[in-house]
Order: sequence, then structure tokens, then C-alpha cells
Amino acid sequence: MSGKLASLVKSANPRGFHNEVRRRLEADQPLSLEAATFEELTLTGFDFSDVDLTHCAFEGCTLSECRFVNATLAGAFFDAVTLLHCHFEGGDHEGWAIDASTLGSCTFTEIELNDSEWTDSRLNDCELDGVNAGTWWMERVTFKGGKWSGVSVEGGAWRHVTFREMTLKEIDFGGVDAKNCYYKDAGLYGADWPEGFIEKAGRRKAL
Repeated sequence: MSGKLASLVKSANPRGFHNEVRRRLEADQPLSLEAATFEELTLTGFDFSDVDLTHCAFEGCTLSECRFVNATLAGAFFDAVTLLHCHFEGGDHEGWAIDASTLGSCTFTEIELNDSEWTDSRLNDCELDGVNAGTWWMERVTFKGGKWSGVSVEGGAWRHVTFREMTLKEIDFGGVDAKNCYYKDAGLYGADWPEGFIEKAGRRKAL
């Protein structure tokens, strides 16, 4: 069932993709890209809202101004991708993995990140609002700029996670096992930085 939708993505044809999505919705047919793999694509303006992307893989792709509202990203894998001005809201993100990727000016609203694993990635000027994580595993991830609001993390391990030049409000990191994590010019309001976080000093000036 995913063949035609997948081919429209691979041809970087958002208009054709949206027309096919509309046709399937009118015919009460499933919207599925389950287990599809997309490699080295530049995708702009795709709306993946309500689409099943279970175990879908994006590898070496650039996605700009794409929407994932109530999409299913369970077990999805984003490897070496660039995400710019993309919006994630609602849906299922259990087991969503991100590796070696860069995200810029993306928004995450009212999503669940249970058993998600993010590694070797950087998020610039991204906003997280109303994000809840049963378990969230992160290693060597840097957040710079942007803001977090109403984020709760119940479990998981964070290693070498850094927050720089940003604000965090209504945050609950109580369940995080953090080690070798840092913050610099990052304001955490209404809570304390959990054990395992160290304030990073500025660079020393050469004499």
C-alpha cells in the first residue's frame, strides 16, 4: 500500500504526494509509508501529517518545512539528516531514533518520546513545548538557542548532553540519569539542574 506514496516522496514531488494523500483520505484508504527507506533526498514542503511512518528510515536527507502532525514515527530512524523549519505535533514517536543529524528551527509540540534514542546530533533554535518522555536516551547531543517549556522526562540516560544559550521553563528532569552533561548561558526556571550537569565556563583567552 505504500508503493505509490513512497515513489512520490522519492521523486521529491510534494504536490503529487498531497494529491494522493487526499485521494486516499476520501476513499478511506490507509496512509502508510511503513518500513520505506529514503536516501540522499532533498524534500521541501511535504506534509506527512496522519501518515504511518513506522520503521521508516531517512538517510542522508534534507527535509525543509515539512510537517508531521499526528504522524506515526514509531521505530523510525533519521540518520545523517538535516531538518529545517519542520514541525512535529502529536502522533506516536515510540522508539524514534535520530543519529548524526542537524535540526534547525524545528518545533515539537505535545509529543511523547518513549524509548527514543538521539545520538551525535545538534539542535539549533528548536522549541519543545509539552513534550513527555517515559524514557529518552541521549548521547553527544547539543541544544543551542531556542526554548523548552513543559518538558518532562521520567527515565533514560543522558551522556555528554549540552544546553547552550537557551531558556527552559516548567521542566522536570527528575528521572534522568545524567553524566558528563553541561549547560552554558542556559536558564532553567522553577527547577534545579539534575545531578550530572555542570556549568560550562567560557573559553580561556590566549595571552
